[in-house]
Formats: sequence, structure tokens, C-alpha cells
Amino acid sequence: MEVLGKYPGLPGLLIAGLTSGSLSTISSALNSLTAIITGDFVKHYRPDYSEEKLAVISKSISTVSGITAFALVFVIAEVNKTIQISPFSTLLHGSLLGPILGAYALGMFFPFTNELGTILALTVSVLLSAFVGLGNIFSGRAGLLPDQKLTLSTDGCLLANYTIDDFGKNSIMSRCVGDWKEDHANDSFFLKIWSISYLWQPAIGTISTFLLGIIFSGIIVIIRKNSGPKVNESLLSTPFLKLWKVVLGQKYLDKWVDYDSPPFTGDPSAKLRRNNNELANLNSNHKENQFSVTVL
Repeated sequence: MEVLGKYPGLPGLLIAGLTSGSLSTISSALNSLTAIITGDFVKHYRPDYSEEKLAVISKSISTVSGITAFALVFVIAEVNKTIQISPFSTLLHGSLLGPILGAYALGMFFPFTNELGTILALTVSVLLSAFVGLGNIFSGRAGLLPDQKLTLSTDGCLLANYTIDDFGKNSIMSRCVGDWKEDHANDSFFLKIWSISYLWQPAIGTISTFLLGIIFSGIIVIIRKNSGPKVNESLLSTPFLKLWKVVLGQKYLDKWVDYDSPPFTGDPSAKLRRNNNELANLNSNHKENQFSVTVL
């Protein structure tokens, strides 16, 4: 706005772009929240609801969620003036998104993982990510973390008076004053962990959930001495399923993968309709048998 504000029409175009981008983000979040609540809760506990009734419920959920989110903007703005809640919101995202991605990856790529092992890995990963994030916040406020920003000054740089051609002819290494790694070389192990950027928290959660899920699932299988319930084939990644077939063999995959059940839809009402259709077919066959006996 400061650079292009003097050109007619450009300020309005910039504001329109910001507004459309914000609306796109908010609408995506509200649609996702509505779909999750409707699909995972409403359909689960009320599979007999019609599509028209579900549409009304989903629109109501979206409206209430939007009003609540809009109201929280003013609440957070006031709270942020005193306790600076912004780092904690970043911590919440970083601590949850990574483990959730890791849990989905376990379910898609590894048929031999189980529910209990994934839950344990998810719990440990969330606690680990929260430990790193909280340590980063409180250590930073206490002034214990190193300032990892690189200096923009050339004072003390040995190559300040050299050109690119001179740099190619000489083996002098660039060395500037204020190396934070040397200043904090004696920091404790926890301070070095807490100095990790918050941008790495989702990656930490994903990798830890991924690895711990495999380990915990293997331990649970050994303790229980069985592989547990089989996984529907449609829930697994097809390329990885082919890979495990080559690596482990079809004999071992048959212990973990269910090839006979119909594809999983995730819609409880679909299961109800399928059961009703099967019941109707049984009644129809029973009536036909009764008619055949009567004719004979």
C-alpha cells in the first residue's frame, strides 16, 4: 500500500486479493470442520437420517462454527495483549498436525500396524512435540536461547575488500564476528533441543509417530501373539501393498489384509442400507421358497 498506493485502482485490487485469500482459507476450514462433525459423529450415531436432514444439520454446524470463530477473534486479540497467546497457537498446530499425519501414514502404508500401537505412538509424539515447543517458548522468554539470525553487517569480515575473482584465487574463508554457535557451545542438551525452530515441530511429530507406531505395533503383536483384526484392502495404498507383497509374500499379507470384504466407504448409512438390502433379499427368498412349497 505504501509503494503502490498512489496508483488508482491498485489499493482496491490489493485489498480484494487479501479478502478473497482470507475467505478461501476460512471457508476451507469451516467446510472441513462441518464434514468431520457430520460424517464422524452425526452419521455414526444417526445413520437413519436422510440426506435432506443431514444437509440442514451441516449448514447449521457451519453457521455456528463461523459465528464462534468470528467471536473468538476479538477474545484472542484482547488476551494476546497480556499473555501473548500467538506462540501457543503455533505450538498447538505444530504439536497436532505432525502426529496426525504420521497416524494416517501408518494406516495407509503399513498393514501390520494396529490401533493400540498407533494411539500410543500418537500420544508420545504429541507430548514430545509439546515438550519441544513449550521449551522453546519459555526458554526464549527467559533469554536463554541463542539469537540465530545472521548479521547483515560486513564489519570484521575478512573478505570485505575482495572481489569474486579474488575469492576464486584465494583459499581465505569468510569469517564474520558474532558466531552464535561458539557462544552457546556449552549450552545444556535441553537448550539445544529447545532452540529448534517451531517450523520443525510437525516434522518431529510425523517422524516420531511413524517410527514409534511401527515399534509399538510390533511389541503389541508379540505380546498378544496374534496380528489382530485384518485391514480392509481398500484402506491401504496400492503401490505399498504391492511392495509388501514382494517383500513379505502373500502368505504374511493374508494375516493382516482383508481381501474379501467390500470396499470401505466410511459411511455408516451405507452399511445400514447394505444390511437392509440383505434383509430384503432374505425375505424375498423366504417368500419364494414358501410359494414353491405351496405350489408343490
